[in-house]
Amino acid sequence: MDKTTKRRLRAVAIFVIFLALSWAGYAALMQKEKGPDYSSLFKDANKIFGDYKSLNKAQLRVKSSNIKHALQEMNNFISSYALEKPLLKSSESGYGSYIFRIEGGRFSEIQKKFYDLGSIEGYKEIVDSALVIKSLETEEGILASKKSELAAMDAVGQTYGNIADRKEFLISQIRDQENLVKVLSQANTTLLYVQIVPGMTGSSVSTVRKFVYNFFGALIVLFVAVVLAYYGTKLIMYLMALMGVKGFSASGLGGSYQYGGYGSYTNRYSSRYGYGGSKRKVKRIYKDRRTSNPDSAEKPKPEETSK
Repeated sequence: MDKTTKRRLRAVAIFVIFLALSWAGYAALMQKEKGPDYSSLFKDANKIFGDYKSLNKAQLRVKSSNIKHALQEMNNFISSYALEKPLLKSSESGYGSYIFRIEGGRFSEIQKKFYDLGSIEGYKEIVDSALVIKSLETEEGILASKKSELAAMDAVGQTYGNIADRKEFLISQIRDQENLVKVLSQANTTLLYVQIVPGMTGSSVSTVRKFVYNFFGALIVLFVAVVLAYYGTKLIMYLMALMGVKGFSASGLGGSYQYGGYGSYTNRYSSRYGYGGSKRKVKRIYKDRRTSNPDSAEKPKPEETSK
């Protein structure tokens, strides 16, 4: 391999590495500026928390530098503070989401324990305004009235037509009323929604890991692209030569490029005149020199003597 070829290969390699580094740096920078998409990450948990009825709700996000320890401690918190089975208990890929009910008076106590795990952000308390105006005693009376009406229908026996439709509608209302009474009876509790996410240390490690993955991925893609471009160009030149396009030689795959048939002219010239290493025959012709010998001198013509 000559020096020119080595120089070209070195230039292509440097260019490919530069492009891979640029792409990896850009992707890592965009990820760092954008940050994690918590709405997409906790999409299912947000839906469960939003749909579940509760008079008092609280939501907070804990950022911990030791995410593994924080996820383990959450299991202990649920065992100590949850009043019933948690609605949601999930941890995957370094993130965790938990929804459980606690006593309202112990919320400040558990909040202090969360500070031991890391920093708290996105804290908010929610009170359902539609439930605040309702009274537990009143709703219990409405529920008892509907149950009495349903019992009277059951006493009649089989029902048909509008009475049957009324019965189905009444059963649905009783179910909704029972849920409402249950929610109002838990007015002294709080439905707590906790999100556990990595802190700055975990985010930095993730950024470096993403940069390395992007760099090697871009390096492989660019290397394959350069190889395909090189052999693709040679193949196109070969096909153009086969189609008879002037200026391309089909002697080899992507053979040498000749401008306007100049190569054939030089070949004819070299074969005829010995250019390029072949020997050329030279025939030398020498004219006789005139000597001083009088015998060899030219005799005058007869016409000139008679004159």
